[in-house]
Amino acid sequence: MTNDDWRMNDELPAEFLLDGFPTAIRETGRTLRSLIFATVPGAVETVRTGWRWVAYSLPDAGRVRNFAWIGPERKHIHLGFEHGTLLADPEHLLHGAEERLRKFRYFTFEPAIDIDEAILVDYVDRAARIAVMPSAVRRALAETAAEPVSGVLADVPPDWELVE
Repeated sequence: MTNDDWRMNDELPAEFLLDGFPTAIRETGRTLRSLIFATVPGAVETVRTGWRWVAYSLPDAGRVRNFAWIGPERKHIHLGFEHGTLLADPEHLLHGAEERLRKFRYFTFEPAIDIDEAILVDYVDRAARIAVMPSAVRRALAETAAEPVSGVLADVPPDWELVE
């Protein structure tokens, strides 16, 4: 595999990427990994060497549903969300809107985590639930400028099925 390979590689451990960064960034990355796995136990971790990210996804009927990523840099580290524009963010904690990113939103930690863990758990949990929504539902939410998802999915009866 070359360094410019953008594809996911589930054979490389996240340490492959994180170990090349300063200690504080590396430790924050490990803390974020633990938080993601504790929040979304079925998450699959893959290294995207070309993007220098550790990506997190959920398997869903033979598809990979990306929901989060960790992006280390020399002076700070990001926790980002694939469909971040669909996440309710009333306190405007997420970055990305100012860069006019179409889908992504992210937190930046310089280098230590400075946001309450319960808040991060909430964002990670909602991001994972959005990721497994049918793509048509996510598109409809984005196109109609619907209010971003907060706790509404908890109110849906478990026997209901979304139809694409």
